[in-house]
Amino acid sequence: MNAYTGSVPDTRRASDWRDRGACRGADSDGWFPSPGDAVAVKDAKRVCFGCPVMAECARHALAHNIRDGVWGGLSEPQRDRIHRRHAVDCTDLDAVRRVVAKVLRPELNPIMSLRDLWDDRTYPLPGGHLGWRGNSGNFSFRGQVFTPKQLSFRLDRGRKAAGIVRRTCEVVECVHPLHVADGKERAARKRAAEALLAERGGAVAA
Repeated sequence: MNAYTGSVPDTRRASDWRDRGACRGADSDGWFPSPGDAVAVKDAKRVCFGCPVMAECARHALAHNIRDGVWGGLSEPQRDRIHRRHAVDCTDLDAVRRVVAKVLRPELNPIMSLRDLWDDRTYPLPGGHLGWRGNSGNFSFRGQVFTPKQLSFRLDRGRKAAGIVRRTCEVVECVHPLHVADGKERAARKRAAEALLAERGGAVAA
């Protein structure tokens, strides 16, 4: 006996994170722009960044190695970078959140000025000193090249340093504005020390 009744079986998926997506009901083509269409990618990301299930969406794309489109705020190259550089456990949503936040940090928290950069990179050290996150060598910001100590000096003094900016404290990692000096300031300090010693009848060592 044929048990077929002619009705279409209910194949609807169970409710999950997708039902709370900010893109729900929108034209899905907007999340699959041409790879070179930076404007369309940015428009899709703008919606993602305000989505309550952005991390879940990113996890889904990463776990299933989805190659195309913008998912959870991540473009195709960004997901590829995560696969190549980060061993993220896709069963751990918090781990996914952390790696997504790291990859998207420049977009979610854009650095707009040198002061923003300073606030983002510096951190307190014991004894009132300041450290610098990341490479302590030269870095470029909007076409200008600085060292952390040069940036410290410029933001505090309001002028470009004269000569090399050197640390004046004993903490090697320190970039505190009060613990650095350029060539002009060091020369002025030396002259002041020489004048003081001269008054006391001494001499300044070369």
